Amino acid sequence: MVCLVRHQRGITSALANRAKDLQQLRVIVLFVIVSMSMLMSRQPLLLHVKGFPMTSIAFRRIFNARQVHDSDSSKLVGGCLRATSTINSLHDGKASLYDVSKAFKGCLPCVVVGRDRQSRSFRDGSPLIFSGAVAYTVGSMKYDSGIPQGALVAVAVAPKGSSKTKAPKGKRSNKGFAVEHVSTSALDLDKRNVIGSQMIGFGTYNPESMYRVRILLHETSDPTMFKSVQQIFSSEDPDCEATAMKAILKSNIRDAIQTRLALGLPRDDTNTFRLINGEGDSLSGLAVDILGSKLAVVMSSAAWCEYNKDLILQVLSDELAVMFRDNIELVWRTTSSRLVQDGYDKHATSFDDAVHDDKRFITATESNVNYKVYPWSGQKTGFYCDQRDNRQTIARLCRGKRVLDLCCYNGGFVLNAAKGGALSCVGVDSSQDAVDAAIENAAMNGFTGDHISFVRNDITDFMKTAYADGERFDVIILDPPKLAPSRSGLNQASRKYHALNRDAMKLIDEEKGGLLMTCTCSGAMTQKDGGLFFLQTVKSASLASKRQISLLSKAGAASCHTQNPAASPAGMYLTAALFHVSPLYKKG
Repeated sequence: MVCLVRHQRGITSALANRAKDLQQLRVIVLFVIVSMSMLMSRQPLLLHVKGFPMTSIAFRRIFNARQVHDSDSSKLVGGCLRATSTINSLHDGKASLYDVSKAFKGCLPCVVVGRDRQSRSFRDGSPLIFSGAVAYTVGSMKYDSGIPQGALVAVAVAPKGSSKTKAPKGKRSNKGFAVEHVSTSALDLDKRNVIGSQMIGFGTYNPESMYRVRILLHETSDPTMFKSVQQIFSSEDPDCEATAMKAILKSNIRDAIQTRLALGLPRDDTNTFRLINGEGDSLSGLAVDILGSKLAVVMSSAAWCEYNKDLILQVLSDELAVMFRDNIELVWRTTSSRLVQDGYDKHATSFDDAVHDDKRFITATESNVNYKVYPWSGQKTGFYCDQRDNRQTIARLCRGKRVLDLCCYNGGFVLNAAKGGALSCVGVDSSQDAVDAAIENAAMNGFTGDHISFVRNDITDFMKTAYADGERFDVIILDPPKLAPSRSGLNQASRKYHALNRDAMKLIDEEKGGLLMTCTCSGAMTQKDGGLFFLQTVKSASLASKRQISLLSKAGAASCHTQNPAASPAGMYLTAALFHVSPLYKKG
């Protein structure tokens, strides 16, 4: 008891030196007395400062008690805080914004979304929070005047009965709406009536982007990990933000690895696949492709990835070493346009992007077909493994057929058709680098001779010339690059898709008919009207070509390109529609 009294005197003396008037001194004395009582009984400490209920942790936020120099007193204060930080961590079974101010000791800022129809998707697990859905942000000891780009934040939903989120007046910019920020002082939070707010997850904040928060951990999706991160912030870890980010990354990457193992990847005939697919693996803005089970290409398209580059590489390297029982080389690539769109334009000149004269390559295997892949200088990660399942579909349908692959890139569809027993294969691409790569890949797989060829040409010009020359095919694959980068370009893109599909159908054998696999990798095209817009565009093209078509199947990206159901259809970008094109001249 003497020891406790001595500690109590130390605290009183240290805190009293910071008091500026008698009213504060009275509150401090009350704090010390109730703290001692709470420590003995293990009950939560609750004070009322200017009408606002606060725990000892929030009290320390105001008076900055962590600056106490008396070592014995500091230990006792720390013990009180640790004891109280975990009691009251839940509010009616859910972590609340009020509990954030208690349990996180003011070290983590918070983003509050309105409790309305607009925020329903976020509460149900959608990983992207747009600026218009944010009611306000709450600062922390580190970020009290504003939350910077890339900072880890708690995400909470405003209490029931609170006013709906209203978009600010004025024109909306490409960064979205401006968001009000409030400090963590008792008066500011009291005005917000934060009692009853429901905390739903942790994410990264970006005031420069229309995606104001990218949620990396959602309470409903992973409640166990959610509680673990809460405990990190309620501990005495001086670098709790970095510790929490590392824990979240490790958990999400491990989940992604387990998902691919469940898909049988890698396997003997396929050592190249998508390991991390953005929102589908709770890591929005981050993609990772495994090439040849020897190298991982990391593609960054969000600002938070750039701020956490070293940590991402460290955790990824550790987890891949366990997965493959060997060290995997990592290559960091960026999508500059996406980063600028995400507001990360401060270092635009230093983006670590492709080195175009780097001729190093990796041999990647997919479905027993080998490819030379150039991850240091090729497009994106160097290989489009999203078409794996669709290439297999073509391989099963091409025995004895004449095959044309338009926009062939490195020859993926052609090589699978040849492996499936195609009579002849022609690949066309406007890029000489793509044509050279396709020729190399054909030779590496033993496909040589007149029955397989690759041509550098604009596909529109090629089709017009081929039609005039009387060339006809049994199977055609049309896989152009993204023609509609956004919804604003849909009308122009649909006209282009219409013309390409019309000309392709004209090259299908008029007497026997044939198959057309037509693709779009434009998310805006795939998502519009639930995918019907693209199919209607192809149907319109069939009318213009005077050919009857029947839809046989509609597929998307390979299964390793995971999707978040709560965000659907936002993550869907690829459509591969297989049509039968009927004969033009039907026998009587």
